[in-house]
Parts: sequence; structure tokens; C-alpha cells
Amino acid sequence: MTDYQTDVHTLSLNADYQATEQFGLNAGLMFSDAKAEWSGLSLQTPANVNDPVLTNIYSLEATNVITSYSELHYRQLEASLGGTYQFTPALYVAASVGYVMFDDRSPYVYGDQDGDAYRGSLGLGYRF
Repeated sequence: MTDYQTDVHTLSLNADYQATEQFGLNAGLMFSDAKAEWSGLSLQTPANVNDPVLTNIYSLEATNVITSYSELHYRQLEASLGGTYQFTPALYVAASVGYVMFDDRSPYVYGDQDGDAYRGSLGLGYRF
């Protein structure tokens, strides 16, 4: 019997602060831990497949020796900080910076996918 299980835990904290009437700050922090595993894989070649090449070279029964498969485990941390300054009720500028850390705890499935990313944005807006 095939058994598939996933566990995902996420914690997110966000804050907004209106420092002055024109200037507001925002910050965010998110942590996620995700695991998935598949065990008890049992495959059989369908009875209607009778091509000798396919049945000899691509035997699905050979996969039954796999006792566990797709044991994935990822951790991700994301942080951001931004602000908005209102020049007028309609015209404003917004800026933000962020950091993302991705940790592949089981890199054998797709190769090591660890990585860090930094991002930033600056924008001018007008509400009408």
C-alpha cells in the first residue's frame, strides 16, 4: 500500500507602523518548514502492455524494491522591511528590501537547492 504524508508548518509575523502622518513603515518575517515522504510504492505493468521491448526494458515491478521515495524537507526564511512616504494625499514613494533563505534539507532528490536571495524595490505612485 502506498503511503504519502506531508507536514507543513508556517509562522508569519507582520507589522505596520505609522511613524508620522506622511511616513509609514512595514516589516515581515516568515518561517516555513515542509516535509513530504512517500513509502510503500508498489507498481505493476498494466496487463494490456504486451510489447516485449517495453516489458523487458521498462519493468515497473523493479520499482517495488524502493522502500521510501521522495523524502523532501525544505526550510525557508523570508524577511522584509519597507516604507511609504506621502508627499500629498495622492503622490507617494514606496521602498522595500527583502531577504529569502532556502534550505534544502534532503538535497539528493533534485540536487542541492540551497540558496539566498536579496531583493529591493523603489517606486513612485499616484492615486487617482
